[in-house]
Amino acid sequence: MARIASGSGGYACFVNVHSLTESTRQPALRESLRGATYCFADGMPLVWLARRLGEPIAGRAAGPDFMPALLDRTRGLRHGLVGGDGLGERIAMRCGLDAVIHAPPRRAFSPDHALEDWEAFRARCAGDVPRIVWIGLGAPKQELWMAAVAPHAPGVMFFGVGAAFDLLAGLQPRAPRWMQTRGLEWLYRLAREPRRLAGRYAVTNTRFLSRALQLGRKK
Repeated sequence: MARIASGSGGYACFVNVHSLTESTRQPALRESLRGATYCFADGMPLVWLARRLGEPIAGRAAGPDFMPALLDRTRGLRHGLVGGDGLGERIAMRCGLDAVIHAPPRRAFSPDHALEDWEAFRARCAGDVPRIVWIGLGAPKQELWMAAVAPHAPGVMFFGVGAAFDLLAGLQPRAPRWMQTRGLEWLYRLAREPRRLAGRYAVTNTRFLSRALQLGRKK
């Protein structure tokens, strides 16, 4: 809130098993996470691993929880929403937001494309660029996007919240609380979207578990 009030800007990443594991294989993603103003643990396995390594994290900060909480605290401010077609409009309507909305074209990430997206967003602002801009482009694209754009938007605080767009737009239900607290939200999502997520989870969850066991043995 202090950064938003002062216009200090920056960007926040909500890191889960998938994005953390992929960062070990993608140097650009790793640097995007390292360069973030804040990295929050968006997943109970990260909280558990941090405790096991003796560097405890206070708790989970999931994008779908964080976004509505901050929207409530900044109700009088203008917000930006950068994400999939129609999602921004649905979120603004459901949450009663004064928002600038932009749905970038679907294309592979590049720094030049990200800056083009940002300029298109700014053109919609009529000179009044919001200090809070939510990015729902999915990982790792949104992390790379924010790292590329943030230096060109010094007064803006970006939040890469991914699936929170689908949830707040009312397109997807949230896993039950008991599954969230037990680190099983991924299983709930897998059951709902097996085609899209089965391959990803099979690879990244296995790699994460293997790496976690290695770190545990070193500890």
